[in-house]
Amino acid sequence: MSNASAIVGNDAKVTSETNRYRLPGIEREGIAQLSLLETALWPLSGKLTSTTFETSYSYMTASGPMRAAVKVRSTLGLQNIDEFVLWGLLGATLSRPNADPMLLTTPYWMLKHLGLDTGGSQYAMLRESLVRLTATSYQNTGFYNPETREREFAAFQFLSILLPTVGGIGGVVDNDRCWRIEWNPAFFRFCRATGGNLLFDLDLYRSLTPASRRLFLKLKDRFWRSKRVFLNVDDLTLNGLGFSAERPLKKRKFDLTNCLRELLRHDVIALGKGQTDPRDLFLKRGKGSYVVVLYEGAYFRQPLTKRTTNEKNAITDDPLFEPLQKIGVDEAGIRRLLREFTRGVLGRWVPTPQCTRSRETFPASRSLPPHF
Repeated sequence: MSNASAIVGNDAKVTSETNRYRLPGIEREGIAQLSLLETALWPLSGKLTSTTFETSYSYMTASGPMRAAVKVRSTLGLQNIDEFVLWGLLGATLSRPNADPMLLTTPYWMLKHLGLDTGGSQYAMLRESLVRLTATSYQNTGFYNPETREREFAAFQFLSILLPTVGGIGGVVDNDRCWRIEWNPAFFRFCRATGGNLLFDLDLYRSLTPASRRLFLKLKDRFWRSKRVFLNVDDLTLNGLGFSAERPLKKRKFDLTNCLRELLRHDVIALGKGQTDPRDLFLKRGKGSYVVVLYEGAYFRQPLTKRTTNEKNAITDDPLFEPLQKIGVDEAGIRRLLREFTRGVLGRWVPTPQCTRSRETFPASRSLPPHF
């Protein structure tokens, strides 16, 4: 019980995968890759003396506990907004039927889907975040591959981007046309595989502070296995949440307490019997050794409700709706295109500035009814 990951390893047998998706009715969904949630992707401060963040976590095997070494490399570093963009846009991609490993839509749609403002500076923020993510690679010596159900040495990047420029001559990125995000094939497979992803409430996630976001996702995964979770404070704050190693344990424990207060306000966690303050959740195991005991909150026990039909299923919320509409396709035509063509095929047509309302310039028009 000295290490949280050893207690609740990824190799626990899945008895009901649907438990992972116990969500109340929500408007926006994020999707995270489970093995990546074991550790922080980058220090919360966003600062490193090198381009590599090294961390680790424990997991159980039939032979006993083992420890995986994780290295995240980024020549540009990562900011706290980047994880939000990564999980939010991954959720947008995987939420579509027969999802392709590509998200093609306008930056306006991306910001709107993420619940962010759509002003001019936000386009730059989104673009810079995507650029940082493209420069990031992930390596794990004990990565749980949900396809093979084995621990493997894994190394991959997250995504690539292709952004149009004004006039197609390079230089200034065009914010009025479609941006293309192409997910790394291996990463995308890990994220869509059964037992490899975690669905979560993106709006709640966005409302939390960066450290609380990481803890929320970690607990979202842990609580479906047990209503009570034990986490080693030193390991959690350094490896799991990414607090600076330069901060002494006492201060990291204080920072963690602030996260617990925040999660208590949202009913993500609850106090135990007879407890009145989040500080009561800590247990001292010895000199400089603490364990925090976290109890599942009422948030996870809310009854499932039908998600609003016009929020979840409306064609107007599709990332390709606006781009197709701009080149002259009406709503009925858009429905048919999305039904009969893959997004990869449509993606070869909609970004081109030459596409117009002319039936001759739009290849799919030959398959549309005459009224298109």
